[in-house]
Amino acid sequence: MEQPDDTPLLQNRRRTDNPNTISAWWESRSRDVLSFLTLLLLFSIGLGIWVYGTLPTSDQDEHPHEYALSTDRIREHLTKFLDIAGKHNNSRSVVNGHAASAEYVISQLQEHGNCDIHVQHFRSPVWKVNQTPKLSVNGRINVDYIFETDFQILRYGGQGAKINNASVAVVHGGCVVDNVGDVSDKIAILHPTNKCTIFESAFLLEQLGARAVIFVRSKRYKTPSWARVRIADWKEGDPLMTIPVLSVTSSVGQVIESAAPKIQLDIETDTSIDVVKTFNVICVGRSGDTSNTILVGSHLDSVAAGPGINDNGSGSASSLEIQLTLSRIGFKPHNRLVFAWWGAEEDGLLGSRHFARVLAHGWKNKWTEGEAVDVKWNDIALNLNFDMLASPNYIALVHNGTDAPENTRIGSQRIQRVFENYFARHDYPYQVTDMVGGSDFLPFIDNGIPAGGVLTGAGEFKSIDERREHGGLANAALDTCYHRDCDTLLNINIDALKKMSRAAMYAISTLSTKSDLRGFLDNDLGFD
Repeated sequence: MEQPDDTPLLQNRRRTDNPNTISAWWESRSRDVLSFLTLLLLFSIGLGIWVYGTLPTSDQDEHPHEYALSTDRIREHLTKFLDIAGKHNNSRSVVNGHAASAEYVISQLQEHGNCDIHVQHFRSPVWKVNQTPKLSVNGRINVDYIFETDFQILRYGGQGAKINNASVAVVHGGCVVDNVGDVSDKIAILHPTNKCTIFESAFLLEQLGARAVIFVRSKRYKTPSWARVRIADWKEGDPLMTIPVLSVTSSVGQVIESAAPKIQLDIETDTSIDVVKTFNVICVGRSGDTSNTILVGSHLDSVAAGPGINDNGSGSASSLEIQLTLSRIGFKPHNRLVFAWWGAEEDGLLGSRHFARVLAHGWKNKWTEGEAVDVKWNDIALNLNFDMLASPNYIALVHNGTDAPENTRIGSQRIQRVFENYFARHDYPYQVTDMVGGSDFLPFIDNGIPAGGVLTGAGEFKSIDERREHGGLANAALDTCYHRDCDTLLNINIDALKKMSRAAMYAISTLSTKSDLRGFLDNDLGFD
């Protein structure tokens, strides 16, 4: 018979006094322990690989910075902005909560950021309507027109006035002095002309002695205009209107013009224009190539009518958290990053215009002395603009670089493609939208610097086809609370905020690591 398998083991257990036998037993047990530890290590590595593979990344973290960005922290900044607005007339406008919002941003940068902070002061005109204006016709039949239906007072349309029984002067030509005629002590009514801006027309008529100006809107519009009657690129020392400037619908204008010799008008307005001091916050990075600076901008102010948590708390809070996140993870860009929180955007892009005017054209006034920013205009390679990133009925929108002026078009298209790569990589739907005005990229492309950005839409309506592509509600505004008092945290779409803030982080980290950024922006042969 064969010996049972357990016989030698029994013998070994009995003969423990033999040193060679003890050594053999220990080696056998050591091999067993080592094998177990090896299996445990392999299992742990496999489990780690499986967990890593299930992380919400589409490319195994080739772009890790976007995943380091916390949407919850951005929301904490938005909560702070809303709290600030609540203490300042439910607004973060230039004369309400903007300064407190800027103080919060500065405190966060000082505590957690990694940059040199500059405060760049400038002046901004602030226009306010205190009472509902009135427009009436006195003649064979007296008519009281309806505010916002029949007529509107243009923004920056003069100081308050009470005008009774004024004659009407119908003006032809607008900007051409020889064709204006006698408007002294009269209310001038005219149609806008492409020969000059409405401000140039209105200011000329004021200089010629008109008591008020009424612009007649084109037939294709059903409501009166609410445009600004002010120099677009206004700066301290430039003129402002002092007489009332109104807009009327085409039908109302036709009645007044046809009856002008036989009627008189009453106008009553209670408005004011105050020129106030405000400022930009500039955060200049301490590392990276200064000659290839990337300027990341977002406006910090809101309209007077609301707290502006989407417009533009979403963009400015995202920019803030991106800067803090890059600082926290010790990110070292190849190209210097400069972050800017603009003031007075809602008053006509005045903060970014001031920055461009000072750096690009060397303009100075008493507020900029001693407030030099450590940035040269020629060092800025590109501008990224983030304005409204969390609209409730959102569409992911990428600015169309083709709209940029010719000298910045190729670079702007390259920036556009970087954002498109982000959406394609995640298989997120997006649309291209124009880049012709309306936000703080404009002073840069107008002065030779390529720009781009993403946004989620304002008051424009979503079509049925867009609803099929992007979800949400058709025939509804992308942001129903745009420029209203309901632009609170409840107006924030968290999904949009997450996607768009990460798109911003992706573009910032991608472009700031380019070894030849200028060459990348100048290359029009295929897009990466």
